[in-house]
Amino acid sequence: MNNILAIWTKEGLLRDKNGDGVVDGVSVFIDLPEGLAPAGLIDFSARLGYETTSLSFSFFEPSDEAVNIRFAGSSSKTEARWENGEITISYKNESELSLFLQFLAAMKPEAGMESPVVELRDGHLYAGTDLVAVNWGWEEVSQTGAESEPKVYSDIHSLSHIWSFSGFGKNQEASPSKLLNLNISVEKPLVTTSVLREICYFAARAAMYSTSIVFPITGNKAARFQFDIKEGSDSAVLELLDSNQLRLTGKKEALPAALNELAKAKHWSEGGAFGYWEQEHLLSQKKEAPLLFESVWSGDREVDLAFKVLEESKNLEAANVEIFLSEPLDVRNRLMAEWIAIFPAIHSLSIRSAFKPGFHWIMEEVLPSLQTAGETIARMDIYVREEQGEMGLELPIRWIQELYPVDRCLEERLGLKADCVQFKLVKDLVHTYEVHIWNEKEEKQLAGCLDVPVSKLPYLDHQRYVYPVSSAVRINGDGGRKEEHLIQTDRERFYCYYVEEVLPKLRKEVSKYNPGQGRNRPLFDRIEIDVWMSEEEQKLGVDEERISSLEALHEDLYFNTLDYFAYMGEELEGKSFDAPGGVHPFMHVRVGEKPEAQIRVYKWEDKPLENLVTKAISFTDDGRFSEAVMSNGEVDVTLEIKNFDRPTQHIHPDVQQWLNTPSPYRIVYPDYSYLGKAIPVIECFLDAGEEFYSPLKMSLFKKTVFIEAGHHSNEVSSTPAIFQFMNRAGAEYENWLKEVNVVILPLANPDGYELLTKLTEEHPEWKHHAARYNAVGLEYSLVRFHETVFGEANIYPEVLKRWAPDVIIDDHGIPSHEWVQPFAGYNSPPRFPVSYFLPSAKIYGIARLSNGEYRTLHEDNVDKIVGQVSIRIRGTRIEEENGYWQGRFIKYGNQWLPNVFPIEEAPGIHFYRSASVAPSYRTIGISRYPEWIAAEIISEAADEVVYGEVLQSCVEAHIVFDLAILEALQKAAIEVKRDDQDGFTLERNRPIRL
Repeated sequence: MNNILAIWTKEGLLRDKNGDGVVDGVSVFIDLPEGLAPAGLIDFSARLGYETTSLSFSFFEPSDEAVNIRFAGSSSKTEARWENGEITISYKNESELSLFLQFLAAMKPEAGMESPVVELRDGHLYAGTDLVAVNWGWEEVSQTGAESEPKVYSDIHSLSHIWSFSGFGKNQEASPSKLLNLNISVEKPLVTTSVLREICYFAARAAMYSTSIVFPITGNKAARFQFDIKEGSDSAVLELLDSNQLRLTGKKEALPAALNELAKAKHWSEGGAFGYWEQEHLLSQKKEAPLLFESVWSGDREVDLAFKVLEESKNLEAANVEIFLSEPLDVRNRLMAEWIAIFPAIHSLSIRSAFKPGFHWIMEEVLPSLQTAGETIARMDIYVREEQGEMGLELPIRWIQELYPVDRCLEERLGLKADCVQFKLVKDLVHTYEVHIWNEKEEKQLAGCLDVPVSKLPYLDHQRYVYPVSSAVRINGDGGRKEEHLIQTDRERFYCYYVEEVLPKLRKEVSKYNPGQGRNRPLFDRIEIDVWMSEEEQKLGVDEERISSLEALHEDLYFNTLDYFAYMGEELEGKSFDAPGGVHPFMHVRVGEKPEAQIRVYKWEDKPLENLVTKAISFTDDGRFSEAVMSNGEVDVTLEIKNFDRPTQHIHPDVQQWLNTPSPYRIVYPDYSYLGKAIPVIECFLDAGEEFYSPLKMSLFKKTVFIEAGHHSNEVSSTPAIFQFMNRAGAEYENWLKEVNVVILPLANPDGYELLTKLTEEHPEWKHHAARYNAVGLEYSLVRFHETVFGEANIYPEVLKRWAPDVIIDDHGIPSHEWVQPFAGYNSPPRFPVSYFLPSAKIYGIARLSNGEYRTLHEDNVDKIVGQVSIRIRGTRIEEENGYWQGRFIKYGNQWLPNVFPIEEAPGIHFYRSASVAPSYRTIGISRYPEWIAAEIISEAADEVVYGEVLQSCVEAHIVFDLAILEALQKAAIEVKRDDQDGFTLERNRPIRL
């Protein structure tokens, strides 16, 4: 090629090294002779960086494949000529050469123009007779460029922002555009060949991260960023004089090495040293929390209290005694035999469960009597009283909920199909339950009835009540009921102690809190609760269902503690405290023994968020980083600069295996969790093998999807699924990364996962929602885009700033088995507007939608995604399981309360768009950036907490779901446009239409 006007194309100095159609490198050898130092070469190098998505610092190194640029003095003219694979630049003097290089950097020939030569004549740049660049006056250009700057800026408020996770300067907000408006000035005596080379690298790298650039890079005193290089008497020092105002000083001979160190410095998130001193300082401030107070509780067994009632009763002669106790069946059977022997006057004695009594009554009494009768049962109707507790949190179907999953258990034990067991909700039913059976002749028979004793407790908001099942002793005679004694269960007595004694004491201890506590940092560090009780613990052999009253207590202690402090915040400040502190309930089954508990509360030592910024970086004599000086205006902190050591161990075995396995993908670490764990992000793109790359620029030329996994750590399938997804995508789609970049957060909440590993040691199959939120019980997505001590909340915003993805997928989970909280209305927590008390699907989808002018486009994109997901799961086991769970969800909830148990059905899958399921708030990407994010989708698999084949089925569901969205994204068309009216701008259609 001999067309000098095409140097800024792939026919010129630019290269597509990996064959994906995108410029990902440059191929040039600038043969700059010693003693020549035209400042305009900085602009030229900035244009090189701007035109590529990745680069290595090799401009001044010879290469057989590179286009050589040579310089030759001339007495007559200044021009550039392309011939014989080389560019020769002739120049009359260095000053004119510098101006000429600035022109080449800012050159904008018309499409189709060709010429082997461009020449500087009369202050303008010509190709033959065609004007290709005009000396419009740098001051005017810079002001015009400033007017076209995007609304979202990058800034340097600390020296650590020079090379940040989002490139040059730290982005204030996420945006698909990034402007470089930079001026580099060098004190005249320092303008040497060696200094110039290093500045060229710095300028090229800064420009590479940008989608818009304002020329010139030299001589523009109105630029947003000013970088001055001046001579000093000592080793080199980089200073931040003011926001966006940088100055490097040092001895003349020391500056080239210092500039080289600065230009090639890698941010610590990429395994370098830059900025790590700030992170290291934050980590050093973390200390083990001191004990605030501890409390010990023990109580009489409800068994002993019931026995005492029998001892003191005068009405046992020929009595029918009915007792409810929250004990396992074998304990209740043993007690029944013992007490019949002790109290021979009793005519009959039954001891029933005080946890899910209706379920146990049917399975332990009604079922055996039916089996003994031997008659064929055609169907069973279970009449259930509608719940009408005054100001109660319970749903009208509370007593149906307490039967779950009785129909499937009857199917397994009796052979009666689950569909032949139906519920009848009756408002004024005399009993809590009545069981009616029909034989094959359609003859109806009453199989039994049950009245369930209940207690009454105020809920934590002091406005509503809950009605948990109570233990009780009922003594009935010929004339009816003679005595009834309600006895608080062991669980209820401990819960009341916790709510009435421990929580008020803790509230008093944290009453002198500072502004921001309870929201961006906790009121206390954590509560550790250990409870020992004799309770029932059994797996039912139906789906993943189990009986576990202590699991229910675990859930109540966790969520109700969160609610207690949420109401405290509303009472004191009109806004809930959503980050009170960690709540860690550990439940221990101790059959037949006295109930006990121990509570330890750890103090949060509140300190203001340190507003330390790096004001100076010093270099060694040989140009290496030495120390960083941070200051808050009053106190200076000096830290040694050292590399971030990538973690060799990870708490999650799947992440650990991935980190240990050679991979073509890059791993970065945007931040640390609250408890100090570095959080990896995997960036999957078609690598060109260059040293530096610009994710934002790569997202300009290719569609990008960001997938988050492990946000709620007790939702266990998304993390293993994401690694299998990558393998599957690579196998199913040849060269899948040619069209799409995929950014993956494999375990968003490592602190929650650490707690999960502790909780599952004793109870491996509980849901363990205490590990759902972060270490202080916060749904940390609520503090994204805020200054916070919770580093896990920063990952999502940082990825958006770095990559500006088109589509966001957030892989989540739902309970794999029944979720009940007897002290919160026998349902999932009241903080949730819809019920999650039983699984509703193997997997379902949720679409986040914006409000405003882009909503219709977002809705259309969701339609495309739903259609693609439906196609993917059609005819699979996933569709079959979704159908099964839909039937269960309708039977136990939706048919009675469709708003509390909603269904938004698509072919083969539920896909929710309603605000009750997918509320919109400003820390959600599509709500915050509707003008460029095309879709934000959540998947929910029934995986809390599962193993083996069930886990793998959830993994497979996530994979299929995510692959379907990847397919929809791959089909979308994008168009990149150049706008070179004011400076240079690259942009494309956003949000894309799938």
